[in-house]
Amino acid sequence: MPLEIRQLPPMRLAYMRQTGPYGPSLTQLWDRFGRWCEAHGLSEPRPKFYGISLDNPACTPPAQCRYDACVQVGVGLRTGTEALVQDFPGGDYACFQFVGTGPEIGAAWARMTAPGQIPAGWEVAARPAVEVYDEHFAVNPATGAFPCWLCLAVQRVA
Repeated sequence: MPLEIRQLPPMRLAYMRQTGPYGPSLTQLWDRFGRWCEAHGLSEPRPKFYGISLDNPACTPPAQCRYDACVQVGVGLRTGTEALVQDFPGGDYACFQFVGTGPEIGAAWARMTAPGQIPAGWEVAARPAVEVYDEHFAVNPATGAFPCWLCLAVQRVA
């Protein structure tokens, strides 16, 4: 699994948060967030979407894991009470292009953190992991598979 170093830019993001186990319930979060984006004119032209895992499920009890479904927005967007806005700082990430189903994504994240996967000269940084869903994102109706970039925050080894 070759990981490539990419720099994610600083962004202003509208988001909806779910607290609880990562897994099937995130589909419901994304469905609700997608409807909110459509209602606020944020779906056309089709944007990139970002999933931010704020907690490592290996270290955080499942009931306390936080996940944000996000889309980049400009200054001045009024979100109402359903969504909030955050400033994402960006930075260096070790990324892998995932294609699979929801139940397979957890194992892909685990493989990324296995010894020897992070490129030489880099180490995992204490920032949230990010899923990047490109503008052409689609779920295969026959298999349930979808593509996204899985991105672990990294920093140069001192």
